[in-house]
Amino acid sequence: MKGKLTEQPLAELIREISSKGFSGALRLERERMQAAVYFEQGRIVFAAANLRTLRLREYLNSRGLLPTHELAGLDTDLSDLALAALLVDSKRVSRKDLNTLLQGLVTDVLRVALLLTEGSWEFNERARLDDPSQVTIDIPNLLLEAARRMPLQFVAGRLRNPNEKISRTAEVSRESNLQPAESFLLSRLDQPTKLAELITLSGLRELDAYRVIYGLALAGLVMREHWQNAFRTDAARQTETARPVVTEPAAVPGTPNDNRWTSVSAEEETLETFLRRIKQATNYYEVFELPTTTQSNEIKEAYYALARVYHPDRFHLRSGTALHTELSSAFARITQGYETLTDPNARAAYDQSLERSRLFSESAPKPEPADSLPDAEVDFDTDAPENESNRAEYNFREGVGALQQGRVAAAMTHLAAAARAAPQEARYRAHYGRALAANEQTRRLAENELQTAVKIEPGSAPFRVMLAELYFELKFHRRAKTEVERALTLDANNQNAHALLRKLEKSRKVG
Repeated sequence: MKGKLTEQPLAELIREISSKGFSGALRLERERMQAAVYFEQGRIVFAAANLRTLRLREYLNSRGLLPTHELAGLDTDLSDLALAALLVDSKRVSRKDLNTLLQGLVTDVLRVALLLTEGSWEFNERARLDDPSQVTIDIPNLLLEAARRMPLQFVAGRLRNPNEKISRTAEVSRESNLQPAESFLLSRLDQPTKLAELITLSGLRELDAYRVIYGLALAGLVMREHWQNAFRTDAARQTETARPVVTEPAAVPGTPNDNRWTSVSAEEETLETFLRRIKQATNYYEVFELPTTTQSNEIKEAYYALARVYHPDRFHLRSGTALHTELSSAFARITQGYETLTDPNARAAYDQSLERSRLFSESAPKPEPADSLPDAEVDFDTDAPENESNRAEYNFREGVGALQQGRVAAAMTHLAAAARAAPQEARYRAHYGRALAANEQTRRLAENELQTAVKIEPGSAPFRVMLAELYFELKFHRRAKTEVERALTLDANNQNAHALLRKLEKSRKVG
């Protein structure tokens, strides 16, 4: 079996070989560099490379385990394993010290090889080591670490289908090794979620979200619906080759057609054209370039298409610039439009407002395009923070405002970003939990956020009331009553707690 690393990178090959329990040798080659990874029933037992800095002789010298004059007297043509056997047999190095050294060597070889995004690979199931070394490699964490270091565009190209379902696995014992963004995203996956929706829910910049999701998938902490497997029958491989992945070309990051490969000047021109179009749009339908008779699912698709390309977080390097401020303002309008047009009641009211504006325009002078927005649209406070340290507070303020206006999706996006940026800020976690609770599909995810807020500030009565309200909505009345009572112990005059307690007593009597 052979292939190209551009199609099956080493990280995915290791994941697949490990999960299927294969034995054999996986050989890699890129220009003058060569490497080999040996497996026994899916476990990596050894790895070697032809780079001088990744040879056992160099490691013995740098670690000072063998004097220089003794190294000079050893055959330079010996393989790493042959050299290791010689050193142990001659009792120049203990088996324990040598195994520790080999484990570090193998890990370093893999770290370098895992970053190869070009070259070829070949797997030979018959190849075996005469004397497999006793190294133990933590494959999941190694793959997770590799994903953190891979080129962003390459990683994004490995996740091409925005409708692919991502779900959390039961294996979450390595959470202590996760970075904050990884733990945060993992906690969002209470149920299978489409890739595009998970990216929005994460509050991360799109490319950063791709990297986090890809790393968690490689480590086995989340399950992907579709992996591009390398080891399958010839017939299946021919069928898949003949049937390309179904996806929108513009939505496939990391390909030559992706607009992120354009030059800086071309990107500037594209952004200016986009901003000009949004500014000139006189209503939400024109924002999405859709007719007034369009269906909700079409509006949703249009929103995600715009988010993939123009979300302000994709241009975080321009934070504080006038262009980024305009982009934030434009996307705020897009988000408000999405919230309005996908909510049947809000859309009906908005359509009535458009009709009133049309009737009025027939009997009044037509205004300039910049002033012709219908009264139903709400102005946004879109002053972007100039200092990166203020982004969390800015997103929190925007999220709370959106939640008060009933724009749940916009609130979730802003509050998720705030909670991710400052995970120990109880206010951010609590209000993000409240936003999640406002959506029936994400209501179960809210419990983790609210419980975290309570753990951070156990003396906060309002946070406990929020958690109690969630339990009440989920019909966990006993838990709700417990939290209400704790809230009243902290603040006997908390009106929200008293109101919820009355609801609980009423529901108990009715039941």
